[in-house]
Amino acid sequence: MRALAVFAAWLVFSSGLRPQALCLPVLPPSPSEDSACAGIEVELESARKALDENRLADAESRLMALQAAHQECATVLVDLARLRAAQKNNNAAEELFLRAIQMPSVDSTTYSSFAQFSLTNGQYQKTDYLVGRALEMNPDDPDALVIEAQILTMKRQNDAARRALEKACRLDPKNAEAHFQLGVWFDNRKLHSNAVQEFEKVTLLRSNDPRAYDYLALNLESQGDAKNAEEAYRKGLSVNTGPYFDSFLDYNYGRLLLKENRLQESRTHLDRALTLAPETRAVQYEHAKLNMRSEKYREARVDGERALSLQDRGGFVLDLQVYYLLASVYSKLGEEDLARKYRELCRTTSVPVQSAARE
Repeated sequence: MRALAVFAAWLVFSSGLRPQALCLPVLPPSPSEDSACAGIEVELESARKALDENRLADAESRLMALQAAHQECATVLVDLARLRAAQKNNNAAEELFLRAIQMPSVDSTTYSSFAQFSLTNGQYQKTDYLVGRALEMNPDDPDALVIEAQILTMKRQNDAARRALEKACRLDPKNAEAHFQLGVWFDNRKLHSNAVQEFEKVTLLRSNDPRAYDYLALNLESQGDAKNAEEAYRKGLSVNTGPYFDSFLDYNYGRLLLKENRLQESRTHLDRALTLAPETRAVQYEHAKLNMRSEKYREARVDGERALSLQDRGGFVLDLQVYYLLASVYSKLGEEDLARKYRELCRTTSVPVQSAARE
């Protein structure tokens, strides 16, 4: 076991999980006085507020009345499409978007909104086309640039994606999503100082976004600033509801608390993480570590075997890490045959080069 422990010491036994980085539907601009949408600003704002607060029945009654009175207004159709998407009626939402882009009042943001809807639903070729149309109409549409950057990232055109995001931030310094996605770009490349700057901007611009606090905390942790990371986690948890809900916040905070040996506090969050993301290997593995540290070896065995049964395509927790944990658990339980099995797996299992670099 001594040789095994020495070999395993260089492995990082936990990794922070990054929250979902796709942005939410783009809001259409306020209609101008000379457009097909003239005179509806106040009522439209009330409808949007109801929609953002998830008062869907109120939003629907307001938007249907606006649509009946302003049938050529693409902006109203886009908001109706956002409503249908919130109601999980994607077919109706898509039909409304298709009608909106045929309206005389169509503008770049109509296409941007449709592109965001398509991106959220995994329709990447359609997204690419729609965001291209938006940028043809207005090359300086910040929301379209943010979506284009995400498509460019999927195409592995990373430098072009960064340029698009930086342009969006210059054009609209108060665009929270532009700063959020630029922060994600930096985070993915372990440029922690740059990422911290961007996520701090997001928390000022969009203080109800728990994902931004989660990313901020993870990057502060990577800089060795556990105190401010904990503060960011706590702030994120205080607003972790609504459209930006982050299912990994409790996991990431619980992992930090476990590293600091604050076992009871850690358990509160890792227990909750198990209910929020039960099919995630890293969550099961961290909970197993907590039980191991708490000398709850039978519970650690259940968690560890469950972790091993789950795939981890992101490479956050290697098979080798789980083998090492289970070897220790079975040794503590006095089940030497199983402990020997996992020690042998530790000895014979290589570390994937890509995963090791990620760790």
